[in-house]
Amino acid sequence: MASPLPAEQWWRKPFGMFQTNLREINADMDVEKVLNFIEAHGAQAWLIGTGGILAYYPTDLPFHMRNPLLAKRASGDLIGDAITAAHGRGIRLLCRMDFSKVQPSVAAEHPDWCFRSPTGKLQTHTGDLVSVCPCGPYYQEKVFQILDELTSRYPVDGFFFNWMSFNEIDYNKVYHGVCHCPTCLHEFPLKTGLKELPDGPKSPTYDVWLKFSKAVIDDLTARIRAFIADRAPNAGLILGTTADIMFHEANNALGRELWHHATSEWVSAFRSYRPNVPVLVNSVTFIDMPYRMAGEEPDHFAQYLIQTISRGGNPSTYIMGVPGQIPYPCYDLAGQVTRFHKKWKEEIYTGMDPCAQTGLVRPDRLQQTGEQYSQSQTEFQGLYSGLQQRHILFDVIAQEFIPGMEQNGSLKRYKTIILPDLGKLSESAVSVLDEFVKNGGNLVLTGSSGTDGATFQLKSSPAATRKSVINKRDQIWSSYVCPVMEPGGDPQVYPAPVIPLYGAYYFCEWKADTKSYLKMLDQAPFAPPEKAYGNKQVNEPGYVIGTYGKGAVAYVPWTIGRAYHDLGLTVIRDMLCDVIRDLDATDAISASLPEQVEITVNRSGEKLIIHVVNMSGARKTNFGPPIPIRGGTITIAGGSGKLTTKSLINNIHCHVESKGDSVVISLPEIDMFDVIVVGGL
Repeated sequence: MASPLPAEQWWRKPFGMFQTNLREINADMDVEKVLNFIEAHGAQAWLIGTGGILAYYPTDLPFHMRNPLLAKRASGDLIGDAITAAHGRGIRLLCRMDFSKVQPSVAAEHPDWCFRSPTGKLQTHTGDLVSVCPCGPYYQEKVFQILDELTSRYPVDGFFFNWMSFNEIDYNKVYHGVCHCPTCLHEFPLKTGLKELPDGPKSPTYDVWLKFSKAVIDDLTARIRAFIADRAPNAGLILGTTADIMFHEANNALGRELWHHATSEWVSAFRSYRPNVPVLVNSVTFIDMPYRMAGEEPDHFAQYLIQTISRGGNPSTYIMGVPGQIPYPCYDLAGQVTRFHKKWKEEIYTGMDPCAQTGLVRPDRLQQTGEQYSQSQTEFQGLYSGLQQRHILFDVIAQEFIPGMEQNGSLKRYKTIILPDLGKLSESAVSVLDEFVKNGGNLVLTGSSGTDGATFQLKSSPAATRKSVINKRDQIWSSYVCPVMEPGGDPQVYPAPVIPLYGAYYFCEWKADTKSYLKMLDQAPFAPPEKAYGNKQVNEPGYVIGTYGKGAVAYVPWTIGRAYHDLGLTVIRDMLCDVIRDLDATDAISASLPEQVEITVNRSGEKLIIHVVNMSGARKTNFGPPIPIRGGTITIAGGSGKLTTKSLINNIHCHVESKGDSVVISLPEIDMFDVIVVGGL
């Protein structure tokens, strides 16, 4: 076997990856031919199916079934052949492991390894494969024997663990419930103090089980990471948020509403937390598991990769089988983006870190009930869309990462943090956010954020107590906020804009020395037309701003993000932007571009890296070809006419014009995307 590539933690630098998700019939693949394709695609790493359900190498472990078609290879060892050939070309090879299922003979011999539904049934799949439980001895013990065998034989460059979770839902999207295997039945009461396991999401203790299951996976992840670090210190581990490489799979799915910004959101949440830890986005070339041979729309797939690199992630293309067997239409655009990333990985993407000054917090499922999470997620997506469309630069901050970001110092670079209808916050988050404001930061709270019943947790909140809430449609329909009406004027003549209240409104007692903006138009009949009048302005605000220490907090006491998500009125979006403006929290960088364009800003050394992503091809279920964008500009307040600018896609310098104390950069035509490099700041 060829000697391994230079010993180093290679994943610390940007890279592109290609995954061949192997079927058992691919055991006799021509590895040189596959590597020709991977090199032409622009990838520098190859993720290959290796073991778990089937071993693609001659394993000696009795519970780890060899792929019988390995007999077709002269060597009898696909992984050995692949790693020798890959390293000979300077390409890293990573092993894809799937320990979620075992062969029926193994399950029969070791029933205690297996998932059990609340009724005691096994979970079986194609060919009678049987799901196993992360709590059981297979994951807790036997996985380490397989990893020991692999690291002893091969100089692998990394590991990816697929579907390492509690399999409540199977491949056919059938829900089986919470695992009731012998180990779970023993461990859950021991760890939680509860006598019985829940059956599923409708059980009152399901949220406790979610935390229990996460703790099991986190502990297992830590042990696997320590094992690999000891046995193969230069092999990167892709597993969970604490591993060497953080991971997101970009995919579409049958029956799931498409969130067009999902990839950008996930990469941003990881990068804002730990910008020094790489993020890999494995992008799926097919539309969903039931249709693995139906290729995704090329422009939709390109969005996965473009959004990935725009936030500083590493792009990966994931196919079934071997290149050339299934005619995925994504290859051309995927290769274009991957090769672009490779071309600029040293000059642009190495050391590129997020630098937005506004952070939008993404809700944490483990801190809310299912219904609360659904509502706050809708609030988050509405706020995300509003900020993106108005080109207010922001990062996504995962709610669960807030204390860690304070500890590692990454929270300090934000001027403003937005909390979307999050409800009760953890004590550590409350302390961190109050200190953030005290030291000069701004908070924007919407809906229920930072409340525990009628109590406001944040000392910095402008609200003293909550009096009541309206959150039923018959309570809030036909209610609005608008500018303060002149006393003595016609009560039926309303000043613009009239903004509909939607979702929930929280009536509060306000602290002294706060300033309120807009006022509520109280509910009145809306039908029939003859009776649709009588909305009276009452002394309840659209939003309130108060100061705390050196900073300020704006509280929008209603679900403005959910309103924009569901109603789509620009007056709602523009009110959100007014809140940020009134905090004096706007960024020095602004853009004159259609709302279908997303811009992200990062810094690489002395250079500002502006990604301009054309999302005009957005459809209900995917993306089609974008409409070219012409005449766009980016303005940098306080910039100098001595700025240097370059469009990397067009390989031209952009026109720069001074206007007052700002500079305006004229953009070339934007097709799928462009990257504008600005120097001289």
